[in-house]
Amino acid sequence: MKKSAALTLCLLSLAGCVSGPDYRRPTTPTPANFSATLRADPTQQIGHVNWWVIFNDPSLSSLEEACITSNQDLRAAIARTDQARTYSTIARSYSFPTIGANGNLGRYGEARDRVNNTAAGAQPGSYNDFNASISLNYEIDAWGRVRRSIEAANAEQQASQADFETIRLSLTSELAVDYFSLRAIDAQVRVLSETVKALKTSLDLTSLRYRNGLASKLDVQQAQTLLQSEQAQEVALGIGRRQFENAIAVLTGQSASEFSIHPTSLSGSPPPLNPGLPIDLLAHRPDIAEKERTLAARSALIGVTQAERLPSISLTGAAGFESVDAGTLFNWAANRTFALGSGIAAPLFNAGRLKARVSAAEASYREAEANYRQNVLVAFGDVETQLSALHLLADQALFQEAATESAREATTIALDRYRNGIESYLNVVTQQTVQLQNELAAVQIVGARYVSTVNLIKALGGGWADSQVYLHQKQQDDPHS
Repeated sequence: MKKSAALTLCLLSLAGCVSGPDYRRPTTPTPANFSATLRADPTQQIGHVNWWVIFNDPSLSSLEEACITSNQDLRAAIARTDQARTYSTIARSYSFPTIGANGNLGRYGEARDRVNNTAAGAQPGSYNDFNASISLNYEIDAWGRVRRSIEAANAEQQASQADFETIRLSLTSELAVDYFSLRAIDAQVRVLSETVKALKTSLDLTSLRYRNGLASKLDVQQAQTLLQSEQAQEVALGIGRRQFENAIAVLTGQSASEFSIHPTSLSGSPPPLNPGLPIDLLAHRPDIAEKERTLAARSALIGVTQAERLPSISLTGAAGFESVDAGTLFNWAANRTFALGSGIAAPLFNAGRLKARVSAAEASYREAEANYRQNVLVAFGDVETQLSALHLLADQALFQEAATESAREATTIALDRYRNGIESYLNVVTQQTVQLQNELAAVQIVGARYVSTVNLIKALGGGWADSQVYLHQKQQDDPHS
């Protein structure tokens, strides 16, 4: 009894050992604040997982919902997440005994010349054999191999979930960029359409003056050339618009040949955003979470490979019944059987294979650590780039608005002077061209501001207030808690 208790205590003490390093999330240099700032309300943050609602555009919201529901890349990511969840379940199953049921029935005949039949007159015998049993096998997790495997599988599952969020954010932000780019083209088409109307009026005026001997044929040709040039540009914009429509159709899981978006001009300015603090970025971006969880899994795999170099201890047991008569098979007093055992297996020689597996696991961890640190640096760079872009685009929009207004006034003056015979029509053409260029530039800046706002949201990790972030600080700092 004492020996059994001592053996039990020894096994329990071994079960408390865990090979490999305990994971700690690496620290990364983090600035106190972003260098670029925006003119935004400090309380204005992205408060929804469905971040696109801040644009208050029902058409965009409808397309985003279709993307989440029908996008095939997103469905594939969901399937990968389901796979990772099942792998985690498989890993946990090894911490429990394996129990099986067995049953056999048969009739056996002995050879005449077998050892037990050498006596004179002995005859070969035949008999029935029936048995039913339950077996149990259990490997004692003496060095924490199973626990590290569970830890790695759980981290991989969390990495897969974070990867799903990364793909979701990437697809929805790509759709929003395409959408606002399309709306910017609609705004340019509107400007060109209004310009074409004005140029037709100018052509009618020039033609009338030519018929009355007040203008030359050159003036008519110049007016007609400018009109046809802008008509051609209006048609060319339709090519780009259709390309964006096709891209949106694919993102929303629809056939491009049956998909269209009603033209609506883009105007105004995007909602201002508060980027928060740089330290928040580490928890908000799902791609950082994915890299960090992958790093945690690689750390646990070091322990798994180290444990493979140590002896494995297993317990086996079986209990059941055996009889030559099926009618008395389950007679507990006469036909019960049992077996208990334990075993130990240790690797002695494998030509350095197990040691190499440990080295490979450690190198894989270092690779994941470098990828994590690089991802953090890229994340900070992404946010700074978009903050700077939005800051400069806001200033550019103010100057461009003033320039556009000045160009309109200059065109009006040039037309009045032409009607009064003071200026040639060449000056009118020049001013109309300058006005058109400035008006197109103005709407392009509006589109660029919307696109940069979407890119900033993506750089910040999308909507985080209601989302599940997979960087659990307690789990990172103490994976065994």
